[in-house]
Amino acid sequence: MFKKKLKLFGEKFGEAWTACSLMMVQGDLSVFTLKHASIAAETGVAAGLAVVVGSYWERLNTKYGLIWLTGIATALVDIMVHPTHFGPEWAEAALTGAGAGLIAWGVARVRNV
Repeated sequence: MFKKKLKLFGEKFGEAWTACSLMMVQGDLSVFTLKHASIAAETGVAAGLAVVVGSYWERLNTKYGLIWLTGIATALVDIMVHPTHFGPEWAEAALTGAGAGLIAWGVARVRNV
């Protein structure tokens, strides 16, 4: 069971990290720095842990439950980890969460889970 939860954490970390990284630089990877990677890692770790904890709740431990939780956890963590880079205070976090949810959905579709 530990191995399964560790795999889930790694997957959700990657989805949140990717979404956060892309939103912070607004898609312009030419300005991506180690500082961006570090901030995205904070978001990824916290969102990944939140999803793993949430996965112990039977109602959330489904394909779509984990996708939803990935997006929500990423958005909530993102708004706490760093200030927005565009729009209102919540805009970047909301888009980061939506991006993480879409990435999670895409991963689930490719894996056909």
